[in-house]
Amino acid sequence: MDAPALCQLCARAESARQHRAPGPSGPICASCIEAGLHAVSSGAHDPAADDALPVRLGRNDTTACDSCERNSRDSFLGFRRRSLARVTFPHSGTVLCAECLDSSGDLINRAIRG
Repeated sequence: MDAPALCQLCARAESARQHRAPGPSGPICASCIEAGLHAVSSGAHDPAADDALPVRLGRNDTTACDSCERNSRDSFLGFRRRSLARVTFPHSGTVLCAECLDSSGDLINRAIRG
């Protein structure tokens, strides 16, 4: 029997009945997706608060999302480029954008509903 896959963002082992979403280099647990979405929506970007929690990147940070490889998107009709909201997970150094986190959450929700 294989050892349970660790979450690529927090290194926690998978527990029974816990769904994971695919990430850029391995599975991502629902707790990390939820924490990432919270960091994006709250605008929190204080790395000193808790070194295990994701930290929102500033608007001027050009680091790309490790999943979709984007750091910005064109506005409607492509007239303006807008920075994507992104977070970095200190444990792994992985950067994910709000859109990829949201898509991962949708996948887990669909798996739970069956």
